[in-house]
Amino acid sequence: MGFVNSAVILAIALVLGACAHKPQWGNAHPTLETEVALPEQGQSSSDLVVLLPKANGSVGAVVIRSGASDAVILDKPYAAALIQGSGRVKPLTYDAELAKQDFGASLAALPSRPVTFLLFFLEGKDDFTMAAEREVARIFTDIAARPYPEISVIGHTDAVGTMQYNDQLSLLRAQRVREDLTRRGIPDKFIEVAGRGKREPVVRTAAGAPEPMNRRVEINVR
Repeated sequence: MGFVNSAVILAIALVLGACAHKPQWGNAHPTLETEVALPEQGQSSSDLVVLLPKANGSVGAVVIRSGASDAVILDKPYAAALIQGSGRVKPLTYDAELAKQDFGASLAALPSRPVTFLLFFLEGKDDFTMAAEREVARIFTDIAARPYPEISVIGHTDAVGTMQYNDQLSLLRAQRVREDLTRRGIPDKFIEVAGRGKREPVVRTAAGAPEPMNRRVEINVR
């Protein structure tokens, strides 16, 4: 059976079907705030849909529709429905412990969620700030826990200096991060680097103005 992680940035809702030890419930139905169509009349398969909460406890919503107008909405944590082959929907209730018991192995096998880190730099240099020096170790730990990470490292600058100067500086900053990660054990083949200069500030400033929040490297990990 297939389990899919449906994700939009940090807003993730998982709807998972039954595990292999409950074969009468059939396959999984992952979705994010969408509809699940019932089987055609006469089909014998059955499916279990369970709405699991995100890490912060919130959920999306799933509509299970029968016919043109009848619908069952799952919009609470661990709300569930057994969809029987006849088209009949039987409401069920799960809780955290039961979901862990039934779906724990499948949840553990899902790919890690994408994550973004920011590291900040001293003005005009490719040297980390003191806070960034401490942050690198935590970032490495997160990346190292992923078997085959895809890592994008993008350097940025503030508005001080010419476009050419900042393009070079932003690339140097990205390369510095890659070197630090590879020195700690992340294979170089997993890391792509780029420099965006002063084109994408997080804080808008006047031309030529210094801004610490813009002197950064963005690390995107999948």
